[in-house]
Amino acid sequence: MTDDVAHATYWLIQYSPDYFRHEPRNIGVFLHDGRSARCMMLGEKKGGFDPRYFCHAFSIDEKTGWIYREWNHWFRTLARNGMVIDIESIHTELERLRMRGDQFSVTEPSLVEMTTYAVRNSILEKLFRENVVVPRLPEFSPIERDFDEVLRVSELAYLPTFHRDVEVELGNGKDNAFVNFDAVLEEPEPLGIKVIQFQRVRENTLISQTNDALYSFGTSLSQGFLVPERCIVLHDKPPASRARHLDRLAGHARLLPLWEKQTPRELYRIALRQ
Repeated sequence: MTDDVAHATYWLIQYSPDYFRHEPRNIGVFLHDGRSARCMMLGEKKGGFDPRYFCHAFSIDEKTGWIYREWNHWFRTLARNGMVIDIESIHTELERLRMRGDQFSVTEPSLVEMTTYAVRNSILEKLFRENVVVPRLPEFSPIERDFDEVLRVSELAYLPTFHRDVEVELGNGKDNAFVNFDAVLEEPEPLGIKVIQFQRVRENTLISQTNDALYSFGTSLSQGFLVPERCIVLHDKPPASRARHLDRLAGHARLLPLWEKQTPRELYRIALRQ
């Protein structure tokens, strides 16, 4: 006995890095089998969604990852709606997107054979493997990895007013001061983050990090850019011989250990004043 053969409709989800040249690359697949819809996009993995894959694939700053996250949400919402609306409506919505010619778009629909007993997700995964190139993320040092993870879990990284590696000019135009932060959140009120690495660095490097943080926070406070409770230091675990540097920072910023499970939640609470 053979399975009955049916067909599912799918669209390739695409992104054009250059708006004017319009040279799209595949970043996902949207599938509708006539009864329900599924989608799979670059960066989706077991246990969550990581927009860094998209950012790395197109060599763009990770601070723009929130835009990709919004589009992922749009396609997944459309897929969920596919459970209750007909495929013609899905066609109409995706065709409207395609005809707009935006950087995020879809191809014309295609058909793929599907047996009545086939698992829809397996077909979706096969189409994804055949059409989407998944880049390897660069290796991070432990503190970079932990910093990225805290920003991801706290969801600060996906806010439109959040920026990484920021230089801020302070002053009224005469003898202005420049300070650097590993991250800054502009709203609802400016928040500055410095990352201090205690492990696997030379003593003079640690001293430079500490002095730079003290200068950046002190100048930002005196210029009215930050208030004390919005000065944040994220740090790895200091050896006992280096704890004195943490003591110096404690009087100028709120200290949040990168390895503590509650740190992302605490950072989110501080940042959004909840």
